[in-house]
Order: sequence, then C-alpha cells, then structure tokens
Amino acid sequence: MKIKTLFFDLDGTLIDSEKMAAECLTAVMKSLGMGFDSGDADFITGRTWESAFDLLYGKYSFPIPREDFAKRVLDAYRDDLAKNLQEVTGARVAIPKLAQEYRMALISGSHRREILFALEHLGIRNHFEVVLGAEDYPKSKPAPDGYLKALSMMNARPEETLVFEDSEAGIASGLASGLWVVAITSTNHLGIDQSCAHFQLRDWQGVGVEWVKGLERANK
Repeated sequence: MKIKTLFFDLDGTLIDSEKMAAECLTAVMKSLGMGFDSGDADFITGRTWESAFDLLYGKYSFPIPREDFAKRVLDAYRDDLAKNLQEVTGARVAIPKLAQEYRMALISGSHRREILFALEHLGIRNHFEVVLGAEDYPKSKPAPDGYLKALSMMNARPEETLVFEDSEAGIASGLASGLWVVAITSTNHLGIDQSCAHFQLRDWQGVGVEWVKGLERANK
C-alpha cells in the first residue's frame, strides 16, 4: 500500500449534512400531505439529488410536478446549509495538513453550488486539484463514474488512491473504482452499513500525513 492521491466525498464526510438532507425531503413531502419511508432515506444517502427524485417519483404519486418538488427541496436544503453548515470535527484542520503531501480531489453527489459554498465556508477550496459534482459525471454513486473521471483527470492510479466516504453508496463506488476506502463513522446517523470499507475513522481529529503513513505501514 503506497498512497499518492486522496479523494474525498463531501456530505457526511467533510460536512455533517446527510441528516439535514433527509429532513428537508421529509418536511417538503409532509407539507404536501405525504409520508416518507425511513428506508428511502437509507437508499438516497450518498446518491445525487436527481437519483433521489427518480426513486421518489417512481414510488409515490405526487400532487405537483417533479420540477416544482425538486425546487422546494433544494431551496430548503440550501437555506439550511447556509444557516447550519457543520463541519465533521477537525476537517478544516486536517485538509491543509494532508495537502502538504498529497494531490487531492473532491467527488460529491451534491451540485457544484452546494459544494463550493461548503468548501469556501470551511476555507479549504484551494486544496483540491479537482472538484466534481453531480453535473460532472453520468451515473450517481454507487456507480464508479465520478471516481473514475477524477482518476483520469489526475492521471492517478486507483491502487495508490485513498478515498474518504460515509455512505453505503459512496463506499461501493470507491470499491468499484479500485480505491482504498475509509468510512467516516461519526456522521452515520441512519445506521448505514459501513462494514465493506477497508478502514473506519470516527472524524478528522489527529488526521494528517503521519496518519496516512501509518495505514501504509500497517498494510505492507
């Protein structure tokens, strides 16, 4: 194991936002007189908003067009994000440390608007060589499309790349791309199965270059 490149998810990995997204969906559906199955939240976590709307509109009968529903949900989510953005503990300290040694990319299922807002809020935007959002690759996680595109753009090797994820879909995407996968556990509010990840990490406290080197030494 020799790591040269680091990839990062955003939601649930650098910011604690997965629960917020599920709550926004639930609130908008409730305002329409509709229920929201908790199992849907498990499925949606880690996927793009478009995938979430595909699932919901394929399962439920909505009283408003999909475009109107999507706007209500995204407006609510962006408003909450602007007011209540919460970093995963230690993220804004760990990222600059890691950037001293590694090339880094962020690949998220969120739209670039939310991604760039969060990175600017945390003050870490300039540490990522590549930033990909839902608009930038064809298929949502768990498909490998986003990670494979980042590997190609950076001319990076998957066996030399470590990715930080939180969701079942994100972990599956990383594994399908041939990456080493670390699951962030402190944001797993929905009890998602993270057991397929190679490693687990509570949050970013104490994480830096030496932490990654420790993984390499332990996996020679």
